[in-house]
Amino acid sequence: MMQSGKTLCENFFNLIAKNHWWNNDEYVVIGVSAGVDSMCLLYLMKNLPIGLRPKIVVAHVNHKLRSQSEIEEQYINHYCMQNDLNLEIGIWPKTDHPTNGIENAARNFRYDFFKKVMEKYNAKMLLTAHHLNDQAETIIMKLIRGSYVKQVSGINRIRKFNDGFLLRPLLDFKKASLKQFAIDNNIKWFEDETNQELDVQRNRIRHQILPMMEKENPKVVEHLGAFSRQLNQLLGTNKELLLKLIENLKLENDKYSLEKFTNQSYNIQFEILEELLNPVNNSSLANQDTILSIIYLLNNRQKPQVRFKLNNNYYLDKSYNEFSIQKYKNNFISLSKKDEFVVTLNQWFSTLNGELFMITDQEIKHPDKYQRISQFNLSKEDFPLSVRMTKTSDKITLKNGGHQSAKRVFINKKIPNKLRKTAQTLVNSNNDVLSILGYSESTILNSVNKRYNLIIKQKLLEGERNE
Repeated sequence: MMQSGKTLCENFFNLIAKNHWWNNDEYVVIGVSAGVDSMCLLYLMKNLPIGLRPKIVVAHVNHKLRSQSEIEEQYINHYCMQNDLNLEIGIWPKTDHPTNGIENAARNFRYDFFKKVMEKYNAKMLLTAHHLNDQAETIIMKLIRGSYVKQVSGINRIRKFNDGFLLRPLLDFKKASLKQFAIDNNIKWFEDETNQELDVQRNRIRHQILPMMEKENPKVVEHLGAFSRQLNQLLGTNKELLLKLIENLKLENDKYSLEKFTNQSYNIQFEILEELLNPVNNSSLANQDTILSIIYLLNNRQKPQVRFKLNNNYYLDKSYNEFSIQKYKNNFISLSKKDEFVVTLNQWFSTLNGELFMITDQEIKHPDKYQRISQFNLSKEDFPLSVRMTKTSDKITLKNGGHQSAKRVFINKKIPNKLRKTAQTLVNSNNDVLSILGYSESTILNSVNKRYNLIIKQKLLEGERNE
């Protein structure tokens, strides 16, 4: 049911009064585009009761993408002068526009500008006009894209931003209610004609998919909003309990008890690792296959010491009865003879003999850059792959189905004893030999399993860039 203008206003005021997001002597930055949503937000904010009203700073960005942008900038300027509001305008010069990914680049410029405005006024709160329809569209879009379940919760009402917070106070209000509120209160706004272009996925959801869903159930937007709130509550509860579990695993020196970890169920192990790895991966959700490989690694008693590269700055270290997340100095794992480490897909590793290698499922664009390229067909059961010191009894699988020992490989290739002692072997989860790195590879090809490439190249010289 559409809220009346009076009800919408009262609900907004009550929301602000209930949450105490700011004091009335503090500056609050409001992102205003001149569209109906942000103009309603600005109107509601400047008409808050005096005890709830903060000092308002309007932040408007002219992206120089439409001819109408100049008119919108002039209108916002005039509106703020009439209403005695602080105004900051950001201009995105056409010369800075990229040829590809312009929408994402525009968003980055906009939010960088908002950060600067917040810093200028020492404001801890940025307000944007995202509403309930935006929430519904976001959830549908993420479901279509196959997003991870924790991302399907949609837009958060409030999250950390810069040194403060980004707040969306209109997230419970429908677009139709805001538009009617603007009409009832003679609020002028501008329509962005690009919002009608159906080559943009969000616009197709807005103008085609969501209206069809509303024909099936007129309350679908409200139901998607309720779904988001409930999922966020469940995720919040889950994280609260998870942090208590992790605290119980902690040992001295930022290490964790392996025994207590492996005593947990598989589901809880997965959640613990995901929580531990998120900060390492810059708050992006860790790949599911990566976490499964680490679970296998931590539960494998036959490998008491092993390392797993997480990214170019961190690796996970398992050492007997404990594990930890460690930082290393260079971009490659380069370890001592006694160490074994797990190989992560699409990342470079260093051998003891000074070469770099990578296992990748990506197309190799410039094969001439590399010393050796080998192909394997591997199943999920083959992972995780790991590297250990070469044993003379290691056997390479030949094309005819026969085998050749590492000792024979070294003899045939006339490898000096010094290099034999530092040779390393790439094996699958069953300890089957895939490669004696840099010297010979097993022939494992079939049409059933996925194709992977082993790439080997010389180590980068000082100042060279790894691609």
